[in-house]
Amino acid sequence: MDSMIKMPSASVATLQNLQARWVFGNVSDMLRQQIVEFWLQEGALTNPDEAWRRSFEVACVLQEMESGRIAGACTVAILLDDHGASFGFVRLFIRPASRLLGLNVRLMETMIQGFKAMVHERGAPRRLIVTLDNHKIERRAAQRIMGRLGFVHAGKAPSGKFIMQCNLTS
Repeated sequence: MDSMIKMPSASVATLQNLQARWVFGNVSDMLRQQIVEFWLQEGALTNPDEAWRRSFEVACVLQEMESGRIAGACTVAILLDDHGASFGFVRLFIRPASRLLGLNVRLMETMIQGFKAMVHERGAPRRLIVTLDNHKIERRAAQRIMGRLGFVHAGKAPSGKFIMQCNLTS
């Protein structure tokens, strides 16, 4: 299938009993339904319509290797900036019971790697944007980790939250 993206060997990254897996554009109906139920059960989203809509934006998932149970998901909404260029707006949620050191980074690495593999495609996003709405991420140590992932400060949202971006072409 020519629309399939050839991902480097790290497209499935494992840590303990959990694996981060790139699924952007290839989410089966069954996986999409699992993601919707996961968000609703964990309270990440309370509106089933919003959960269903966002399930089409899933870039990678964090799953238990033995059961396949969802432990986290990273969504990327593809939007157009004021100049008509596409960018990805990133959201990440890992269930509280699975918030182990390094899992959020592993999920972000998998997502970034997936989009970097697509950057040569016409119209593909050239950058990723994240709004820091978690006070833990605003700490300096977390900012250094985001920096190692390629994110730099890009300003502040009207709400006062920090905005960071990752250039996929560098």
